[in-house]
Amino acid sequence: MNGSGLDNLIGECFPDVSVHKGVAGSIGAGERAIPAFVRDWLVSRYSVGGEPDRSRIQQFLAEHLPDKQQREFLRNRLMNGEQLTLLDGYEVTVDLRKGERVLKIPALDIFDAKVLGSIVDRNPLLLSGPVWGAGRLEYRFGEQGEVWMTEFHPMQTANVDLEYFLSQRQRFTVDEWRALLMRSMGYEPDRYTPTQRTWLIARLALLIQPRVNLMELAPKGTGKSYVFSQLSKYGWLISGGIVTRAKLFYDMAARLPGVITRYDAVILDEVQTIRLQPEGEILGALKGFLEYGEFRVMGFSGNSEAGFALLANIPIGPDGKPAGGARRRESLFETLPHWLRGEDATALLDRFHGMIPGWEIPRIQRDHIANGVGLRADYFAEVLHELRHQEQHADFVKQYTTAPGDADKRDVTAIQRLATAFLRLYFPDLHVGRDEFDHYCLQPARTMRSLIREQMSIMDREYQRQVAAVECVL
Repeated sequence: MNGSGLDNLIGECFPDVSVHKGVAGSIGAGERAIPAFVRDWLVSRYSVGGEPDRSRIQQFLAEHLPDKQQREFLRNRLMNGEQLTLLDGYEVTVDLRKGERVLKIPALDIFDAKVLGSIVDRNPLLLSGPVWGAGRLEYRFGEQGEVWMTEFHPMQTANVDLEYFLSQRQRFTVDEWRALLMRSMGYEPDRYTPTQRTWLIARLALLIQPRVNLMELAPKGTGKSYVFSQLSKYGWLISGGIVTRAKLFYDMAARLPGVITRYDAVILDEVQTIRLQPEGEILGALKGFLEYGEFRVMGFSGNSEAGFALLANIPIGPDGKPAGGARRRESLFETLPHWLRGEDATALLDRFHGMIPGWEIPRIQRDHIANGVGLRADYFAEVLHELRHQEQHADFVKQYTTAPGDADKRDVTAIQRLATAFLRLYFPDLHVGRDEFDHYCLQPARTMRSLIREQMSIMDREYQRQVAAVECVL
């Protein structure tokens, strides 16, 4: 089906929750970087007869989502006693020494504002932030003068009728449905090969499948983190820097569970620049979490259904393959932190269900960005979130996969969880034949698990015999 045919099909099947991604991508706020779900929401809200009203969109942006050039003007309005309502990605930290909740307002470059405790209590994700929403701000005179948030309304996501979504699947072929997923992610499907589409869509496994743990190694510029930073409010992404036990698992001082208990997916990007603090304690808790979905930190025990991912840049040789190459019996992890290299790292690596071969995905160019109709990012993210809770897909996979009695339990678990993720993505209505299930779900799951096993065998000879065993899961 050509691009216009796909546009018409998506528009007919999802008239209220589809948007032209090319138009949405052209919406900007000057220097402000706004996520895809905000742009999609704006275009959908201010469209008439399918055509965006650009003047109204720009008026909304100017009034509620200003760029940094308007910063001093807006600060002056606050000081003059006006109340402002700004759409922004707000975040709150807790200063226990002063007994204060500190609000960050990126649009105004204000990082020491104040917020009512009742707002934080109703919106605890602000403590993990940023959370996009409309905040009412006012200036309060005093010895120092302070900006306060007095109201906050998180962005309303599209309502999801999951039964309707499932019913529309039958109007698409597999290729058309994969194209819909790609468009909704922000990619133009015709610019990628079928294999490349598979690995791009595999990134959604974290958002649609509980407790799936992934790694992706790729050169720079392939968009590893794009999906998680732009698509869904249910993913927490950190790129480089220091990751603490308090932030990730549990903050003893504030007595607050960490981000791993609040999101569907936790992603550490640019792993080669990340420092774990304290490293040993985090790695110990992480092994337990990756295996059982539970963790213990300083006497606190918690659990979560979040998926976990590590994303890293790796060098690429002149042949377009990883320097060393996954199939050349050389480690892909030479440039990664020491806790991901050597024999001691295999216990951690074994708990990752699969690896996305990001070196097979090309660097993103302008024509790789979606330029047709796809699902609104906020709606699409809600669908993925709702599908996580449907148990029939996992039951289907367990029924249609077999393994010998001596098969490694972690291999079986990994392949079944990955196959379930692909099943939820491609055949959410479970109308799938055995050959389709094998080709689109089971085989990519085996490939992703094999890449993990292969790297483990390079690190430790003990695992060499288990590489071929992955293929026994049928």
